Amino acid sequence: MEYSTLYSILSLGFGLGLLHALDADHIMAVSSLATTNSEDKNTWSGRKMLWFCTRWAMGHGATLLSLTILFVFAKIELPPIAPFLAEKLIGCLLIGLGFWIIWNIFKNSITLEVHTHKDDSDNELVHMHLTTPGTKQHNHRPILIGMTHGLAGSAPVLAIIPVASQTNAYLGVAYVFIFCIGVIISMMLFGLFFGRFQNWVSGASQKLFQISRLIIASVSISFGTYWLIQ
Repeated sequence: MEYSTLYSILSLGFGLGLLHALDADHIMAVSSLATTNSEDKNTWSGRKMLWFCTRWAMGHGATLLSLTILFVFAKIELPPIAPFLAEKLIGCLLIGLGFWIIWNIFKNSITLEVHTHKDDSDNELVHMHLTTPGTKQHNHRPILIGMTHGLAGSAPVLAIIPVASQTNAYLGVAYVFIFCIGVIISMMLFGLFFGRFQNWVSGASQKLFQISRLIIASVSISFGTYWLIQ
C-alpha cells in the first residue's frame, strides 16, 4: 500500500474522531456528569475537567477497539440489537442525570441551620435560618458512560465499517485506534473549555451558576427523551 493511501486513511480516522466526540449526546452526557459531580468551583479546574473528559473518551475507545479486534481477528460481529439497546440506555442515563442535577440543586440550595447566640442582656437565644450547605462529592463513572456510548450512535458506522473494506487487518485496527485518539483529543479540548466556562460562571454569580446547571439538566432530559422515542 502506498504511503499516501495509508496517510489518507489514518487522517480520515483522526478527523472523524475529532468530529465524532462533539456529537450532541456525547457533549450532553459529559456535561451532565460533570455538573452532577460537585458544586465546588474547584471541580471546574482545567486539570480535573481534562481528566474527567479523558476517562469518558477512554471508555468510548476501549469499546470500539474491543469490537474492532473481535470483528477483524475473530470474525465476531455485534448483534444488530446491541446498538439499539445501547441507544435506549443512553437515553435513560441522560434523563436520569438531568433529574439528578435538578434534585441536587434543590436539595443543596437550602437547609435549615439552628444555632444559639447571646443578646445584649446576656440571654441565650436560639434561632434558625436557611443556608447553603457545604459541597458534596459524588463518585460517578464517566468511563462506563463512555463505554456505553461506544456501542450506541454512529460510532460503529464511522469506525468499524471502514475496517471491513481494508485488506490489511492491522491497518483496520490502526484506523480505529487513530479514530479513538481523535475522540480523546477533541473531548479533552471540550473539557478544558467547559471547565473554564463553568469556573467563570460560578465565580461571577452563584445564582447564574445554578441557572446554568438547570439549563444543562433540562437539555439532558430533552436529549434523553429524544433518544428513547426515536
